[in-house]
Amino acid sequence: MVEQRERARRRALLGGSLLTLCLSGAVLVAPARAAEEALATGLEEASFVDPTAQVRSARSVELGHRVYVGPFAQLLAAGRVGIEVGAESNVQDSVRVDALVPRWPAEARALAAAGLHTFDGVEVGERVILAHGSAVQGPARIGADDADPRDSGVFISFGALVDGAVLERDTGLSALSRVGPGVVLRSGTMVLPGKDVRTQAEADDPALGKVRPLVEADRLFNAAVVEVNTGLAREYSRLAAEDPQAVHGINVDPGGNVFDASRDAPTVESALCTGPEVREPGSRNRVIGDVCFEDDLATLDARMGSRISLRADEGGPFSVGTVRSMGNETVFHALEGSDLSIGNRVTYGEGVVVHGGGRPTVDPTTGTAAPTTIGNDVVLGDGSVVFRSLLRNGAVVGERSAVVASELEVGQVVPDRTVYANDEVFGAVEW
Repeated sequence: MVEQRERARRRALLGGSLLTLCLSGAVLVAPARAAEEALATGLEEASFVDPTAQVRSARSVELGHRVYVGPFAQLLAAGRVGIEVGAESNVQDSVRVDALVPRWPAEARALAAAGLHTFDGVEVGERVILAHGSAVQGPARIGADDADPRDSGVFISFGALVDGAVLERDTGLSALSRVGPGVVLRSGTMVLPGKDVRTQAEADDPALGKVRPLVEADRLFNAAVVEVNTGLAREYSRLAAEDPQAVHGINVDPGGNVFDASRDAPTVESALCTGPEVREPGSRNRVIGDVCFEDDLATLDARMGSRISLRADEGGPFSVGTVRSMGNETVFHALEGSDLSIGNRVTYGEGVVVHGGGRPTVDPTTGTAAPTTIGNDVVLGDGSVVFRSLLRNGAVVGERSAVVASELEVGQVVPDRTVYANDEVFGAVEW
């Protein structure tokens, strides 16, 4: 009975945020009073689901306290095959979680050996980070064992995939990596960028070149990400209660956090943030906070695709030069205390992630880590990732490639499905 009451409470949290439910093609918008109730019952425990998120079979989706679900995320339960997200976890921009995925007989046998069955759904434990563009295919368990206050939860990085696997607590997947059906990732293990872990031996033995031990820096990073996203859940809930339209389209960030105290609106016609502010709740995209465009609004509307999330609600401002084209599901974000500087005539493919964070280089003018910077005439291929890096004029990043903690020279090309880290080729994206 206690467990039933707890599950009912967690399901109710889906109605405690301003929420759009997409069910069998019908769009149901929760009433604005739901956000008001969250305000009345205590924002410190509030969870927030961005109105653009898609939730299928909502009765089978459960959220714990202080969960943040970002723009265009998809939580796709299937009838009674559900999705559970534990307290203080986050499901970031364009993340896709599929509870039920058809499996070949060999995959079903591998799943069973790991204690998983096709109709188990997806269980996400406490303090789990599903970062921008990552995905989970059920059945899967991620950090669902008993939480220890000393562990770092689980981190699933940009574009990574958990495909029918079990991830114990205190584990992680680096950018564009994958863990396959029936594999158990043991506590204290991190999958390396781009690696495809298909066997238990590959998950257990660092000598095989697919994993490494988790280190204290990983744990500290994860703790900071969890803290930021619980703050976002609280303050977006507050913003929705005060002004329901403010959590739609092109609009202000919620402010109210140590890392971002004020509410700022995007601007156009000046990448220096001196142009007119814009608020367009009806926009098909989510542009949030001090994102400063050189282009005017009409030009951006013509050159941007759909389901785009440019979110300056943690780091910022983002200085964005003229856009040549921007594909569907492009994501911009930045770590606390960092910004983005992007040049003119940049081409963004579909599903690109550009993430700010201090580069290894120190900026001599400030004495702090230099910002993530993209020059003029840069091309970013579909599904590519740029993080804590400098891309000089004319650089090209291939499809499903990642540039991390690196500097690309003028015109340098990173081939398709390549991880380029710390100024050298780290390896291929194996899947």
